[in-house]
Amino acid sequence: MLGELDLATVILMQKCSYIVGLLSFIYLKITNRGLRGPSVLAAGFAAMTIGSTLAGYGEWGIVSPALWQFGSVVFGIAGYALIWLGLKTLSDERSPGGRTVFFVGMVTLAAIVLAQQVADNNAYRAALFNSCAALAYLAGAAGLLAGWRREPLLSRLALAAITGVSGLISLSVMKSMLFPAYATINLVNAFFFIIMLNFAIALFVMMLVAERSERKLLVLANTDPLTGVKNRRFFFQTMPATPDPADAAMLLDIDHFKSINDRFGHAVGDSVLQEVAKRIGGSIRGGDILARYGGEEFIIFLPGAGVQKACMIGERIRDAVAVTEVDCGGLRVGVTISIGVAATGDRRCDLQTLAEMADRALYRAKTEGRNCVREALAA
Repeated sequence: MLGELDLATVILMQKCSYIVGLLSFIYLKITNRGLRGPSVLAAGFAAMTIGSTLAGYGEWGIVSPALWQFGSVVFGIAGYALIWLGLKTLSDERSPGGRTVFFVGMVTLAAIVLAQQVADNNAYRAALFNSCAALAYLAGAAGLLAGWRREPLLSRLALAAITGVSGLISLSVMKSMLFPAYATINLVNAFFFIIMLNFAIALFVMMLVAERSERKLLVLANTDPLTGVKNRRFFFQTMPATPDPADAAMLLDIDHFKSINDRFGHAVGDSVLQEVAKRIGGSIRGGDILARYGGEEFIIFLPGAGVQKACMIGERIRDAVAVTEVDCGGLRVGVTISIGVAATGDRRCDLQTLAEMADRALYRAKTEGRNCVREALAA
């Protein structure tokens, strides 16, 4: 079936795939104004659209060979450079540095100069075009995979696979052009597969943007905007509803926080909350979960800690908070914290009950002088 398609028809289909990609990226940019990457990808696909249009006009005899042979490969080289920059920008969520842009510009310029020398040789021209495609797509796939640990999204992995396959096909075409005796893929078939992959790239770029937005909304929904730690909603939805006997909870309250707000203002109070949250986070174990409970209160879930270890961690937190005054823009504020600790033990209570036990222990800490750690009394 594929072998029955003539090259001019395949070039027309290829142009359609670039136009679809171009419109998709323009739509992404319009609907996500702060999003980086789609505008560069749109420019790349626009250049590819012009290049494939010139190639099609050449096949149909509408323009002179000199114009379409050189013009199509120049727009193709520029297009693939922009596509790689767009993929990198989208993956990194930031614009590439000046050195990167300069390097890509120099490589693109060198490829265009080389294209001028080989424009009238179909094999060399096609080999140069596909080598640029292979370089852009394989580099794009590598960048997407490199960011997997930072952002483990399935759409990122899928987009990396698609661009990687596109690069490998382009590499195979380049080899077939330079060494026809060792050709491994039919040119028309290769064009057809790349057309399908162009549609897939546009689709999975949109999916990556959607999945990334969904993930950011989830993070916002689960994070306290002032302190950056998890919020109460996340804590009670995510922690075990029925903790194990050795699991512990810790409720922490900043001492005399209302007087800090009254004396120095709410801006200073916010700075104190942020710094205390930072010090608490730096004093707990890797698997412990810290959340803002409300107002000046924080809660920590300590899996497997038990009461004794939880009290030791509480003392470490108390000392970290009290040892150094909080610097609030030149104003130094002394801060202490009271802590209540509870573990389920043999009672096997639910998470809400465990938090209430820690709250009663916190009340003891406050009534017994503040700036101390107290554990829940046996029922």
